[in-house]
Amino acid sequence: EINGHVQYGRPMSAVPPLDAVLSEPMIFLSAAQRQVVQRYEHLAALADRLPCWVPARTVADALGFDHSGIELALRLAGRPYVWATEFENVHSLWRYGEPNILADGKRYACSEDYYQAQKTVPYDDGAWCARREGVMEVAVQAKLAADPALRTLLLATAPHPLLSLKADRVWGVDPRKGGDNLLARLWERLREELL
Repeated sequence: EINGHVQYGRPMSAVPPLDAVLSEPMIFLSAAQRQVVQRYEHLAALADRLPCWVPARTVADALGFDHSGIELALRLAGRPYVWATEFENVHSLWRYGEPNILADGKRYACSEDYYQAQKTVPYDDGAWCARREGVMEVAVQAKLAADPALRTLLLATAPHPLLSLKADRVWGVDPRKGGDNLLARLWERLREELL
C-alpha cells in the first residue's frame, strides 16, 4: 500500500488479454483480490492465478447470486460485457484503494468524495439530476489521471461493452429492474478517447 492506495501484486501491464469475441460476461479480478477470493470456496482456486478474467456467472455462484441479473444485463448490452471493480467509485466487497484525485483545481480523497461534494445545499434533485453525469465524468477522468494503471485495464476491455451490475438504476444495471449503466458508459467514452 502506498499513500493509502492498494498496489497490485503484479503490474497492471499484466492484465491478461480478452478474446475478441466472448461467449459470456467476464469480471476482472486483480491481484489485490487475493484475500477476497480466498474467502469463497468457488473462487479460492483463483488466488494464485490473479490477475485474471473470471466468468460473471462463476462470481455470482460463489457469492450466492442467481443468474437473472446477468441474463437481464446480457439482454440490455446485446452481447457479453466486461467489468472491473477498479471502475467503481465505492467498494464494499472487492479491494481497490481509491486514489486521491485533483478535480476543478482542488484535491479530494477519491472520485466519490468529489462527486458528493458537488451537490448543492439545500439539495435540489432536479438540478442535481441535470448535472450529475457531467460531475461524474470529471470524477472518472480525474481518477484515471490519478491512477495510470487504470489506463492499461481500460484499454484491455476493448472492444467489449462495459456494464456494472449492481443495485443502482442510474450508474449501473439493477439485477431486477435494469438501468442506465451511466458509469460504464463514461468509462467507454474515455476508452474511445484513448484508442
